Amino acid sequence: MAEIFRFRSIDALIGEYHELEKQTIYFSSPEELNDPMEGLRDIVWNGDEIVWTNFFKHYVFCLNRSYFLFKVAKNSTRLDVGAIPILDRWDQLTMPLEQSLFDDIWEKFCDLPHMREIIEALANTSRKIKYREIVYYLQGIQIFALLVEIRKSYINHGLMTESEIPQLFGELPAAVLMEQFLKSLKQTESSEYEKQLGALYQTLEARYDSIGLTIQRTNRFAISAGISGNDDFLVMYDFPKIYVEQLEKLLWPKWYTACFTKRDNNSSMWAKYADNHRGACLIFESVITDNLDSLELKRATGSGRTMCFRRVNYANKPGEIDFFRTICRITVSALKKLWYTDQDGNTSECAAHIKSDSNEADWRKSYWRNFFRDVIFKTKDWAYEHEYRLILEDGLSEFSREDDRILTYGFSSLKGIIFGMRTSTEDKLKIIEIIQKKCERNSQDDFKFFQAHYSAEDGGIRKYEVQIR
Repeated sequence: MAEIFRFRSIDALIGEYHELEKQTIYFSSPEELNDPMEGLRDIVWNGDEIVWTNFFKHYVFCLNRSYFLFKVAKNSTRLDVGAIPILDRWDQLTMPLEQSLFDDIWEKFCDLPHMREIIEALANTSRKIKYREIVYYLQGIQIFALLVEIRKSYINHGLMTESEIPQLFGELPAAVLMEQFLKSLKQTESSEYEKQLGALYQTLEARYDSIGLTIQRTNRFAISAGISGNDDFLVMYDFPKIYVEQLEKLLWPKWYTACFTKRDNNSSMWAKYADNHRGACLIFESVITDNLDSLELKRATGSGRTMCFRRVNYANKPGEIDFFRTICRITVSALKKLWYTDQDGNTSECAAHIKSDSNEADWRKSYWRNFFRDVIFKTKDWAYEHEYRLILEDGLSEFSREDDRILTYGFSSLKGIIFGMRTSTEDKLKIIEIIQKKCERNSQDDFKFFQAHYSAEDGGIRKYEVQIR
């Protein structure tokens, strides 16, 4: 058993959220945490022709489905990030029209100038492809070629008319652009490649932004005149970037965290997490589960779970994550079929870690070890916090609502409270009263109160026990 601490503001403890009375712990999403680096991962793409072909097939599937929902089904006037079907399967389309439409678009995609050569070059490059490069290729392919082909397929299937096609693009030099992509991929010198990629990316971004601004400006004038200004290209404007960001759904479940520490005497942490020393620090006593400190928590439904504390990893930057070898959010059978197998039944080298059923269990265990390692990364700037975390992983969107991420702990787990140097007497008395009532109800007589103070001997924050009668 070990002590572990959680800094809280007075408002959280006895104000708006009543955490002390309710014995609750809220699990925050990465976006709610105070470090914008939270959840960032250095994802790289490195694979053979099989997985690269299936990568583009997945992209075309997601783009077509998103475009269909907006343009044909008219579900929304905006692109819904959550509606991008990252976890869906293109081999299980139930409507014959939808299957025929997708097959037609995919065939047109494969016939784009230099597309098959680009896939081959991606498979043969010795470099690891990163986020910026992936977005660069997808933006160009989508804007200057793929959306044109999608519209043609929709016309052929009677889903659109030629009069609905915007005339903004005209005849775009798709072949020239695709040839540029191919040349950049064949660069062997890393430094030379980086320079070229940067120049090409800036050129494409400038052209991309110019088109977007033109549409936005046209729409603004149209809306002011009382005409609908929801252009389909504007809806898809950021799709490549959003798509690549959403690909993480294939790697990790969404996760939420509650933050703790092994230090109760750091002045910066008192200031940051305990309302500038006006709050308090809760002292929990952990239990040992699988050789890890853990805490028993319950959901609102009454179901309990033992959650292990995970030590935050501090490093200069996140470690690399190999996309093609980390996909795990779909069944193994779907993973093998959709990502690791080509149309002729050949298996990708990227499937070596799950080639046989016998090592699937070991692969799953390794996956979860890596998950906890990677999601609790912070830069070394935060190392002074000595942070530990409880992690909720969201497998089936069961924690998407904030209320579902409020769990309760047993009072016996809470062993003490440290008052901050600026905690008011009024707030101390309120906290003491709440705790005394809980001690009486639970027949607990070993709860301790402490007062934080400045130590002149070593210049740090120390605590002394406060006797309550």
